[in-house]
Amino acid sequence: MNAITAAVASTPGLEEKLHDLNGILGSMGRVLIGYSGGVDSAMLALAAHKVLGANAIAVTADSASYASGELEAASAITEQFGIRHMVVSTAELDNPDYARNPVNRCYFCKQELFTHMQRLAAELDVPYILYGQNADDGLDFRPGAQAARDHGVRAPLQEAGLTKADVRALARRWDLPVWDRPAMACLASRFPYGTPVTAKGLDQVDRAERYLRACGFDQLRVRHHGRGEQFEARIEVPAAEIARFFGGPDLRENVTREFAGIGYARASVDLRGFRSGSLNEARSAAIPSGEETGPQVRDRLAALELGPFESAPLGRMITLRLQSRSFESMLERRLQLVEHMEELGFRYVAIDLHPLP
Repeated sequence: MNAITAAVASTPGLEEKLHDLNGILGSMGRVLIGYSGGVDSAMLALAAHKVLGANAIAVTADSASYASGELEAASAITEQFGIRHMVVSTAELDNPDYARNPVNRCYFCKQELFTHMQRLAAELDVPYILYGQNADDGLDFRPGAQAARDHGVRAPLQEAGLTKADVRALARRWDLPVWDRPAMACLASRFPYGTPVTAKGLDQVDRAERYLRACGFDQLRVRHHGRGEQFEARIEVPAAEIARFFGGPDLRENVTREFAGIGYARASVDLRGFRSGSLNEARSAAIPSGEETGPQVRDRLAALELGPFESAPLGRMITLRLQSRSFESMLERRLQLVEHMEELGFRYVAIDLHPLP
């Protein structure tokens, strides 16, 4: 039993919550649903379709910030269940407030979507616009929720008290193919706050993640760090899969070569592993000083006996380059190494896939 299956195995009060959700939707009459194809919006769209039929319309943004194939996958679900589906073209990148990538970037993304949906609602005489925020989402940093409030967009899943586990349980019951799909955020979420979001960068992230999926990784993120024309791809995969990159040269060399062709100056693997929303971790953290931490990094690496190394600090991230013969020891001391670097102020600790000679 995987973590997602375990989470949906017990969902107390689910029937009552579903009853409340049906009542909320039934009272609305006609709705537009902001629909990305993820489990939350898919479950909401199907629930609305079950209650309102053709008066429930799923609306998907055709945006540069979504990974390739996402629109097609979202459309396939609506076709499977007979849900009315419309696509609107959004242009977040044209908004400098979005492109400069402030901490509330998601506000401007949702604002763009909801503005298009409001126009569509007026054309179709639809009184309500909905989106898929659930009862757990309020615990996370979500500027998009403020855009929803500003535009009068409602969150029926949250209103009915449906948690993420509840949503997955209902999606599984209704045979939605995304019921156990890992969380998927837009590609702009791979850019550290303050790093401008560009069409080129989005394409790089999309191509890099697509390549890693072809290598057999399912849950992953490629974080886009750097400035100017020099960017590093910091790869996050589940902690249990980190060792795949360091067990032999083939995967490392293939990824390094492929990512160089995509335009990355360096490819590295995060030693803490995959965390959804990991870039939120450093919103208020101080940036370590390279001059002050350099000698301490040297002393910490010497204490762990990891051999010769190079370090490349970049803001709250540090990338370490080791010899390949040190990889086994590095994996054994992975958590200690992370702890040492975090004590020096580095929130992200990564190992360069191109080893020292």
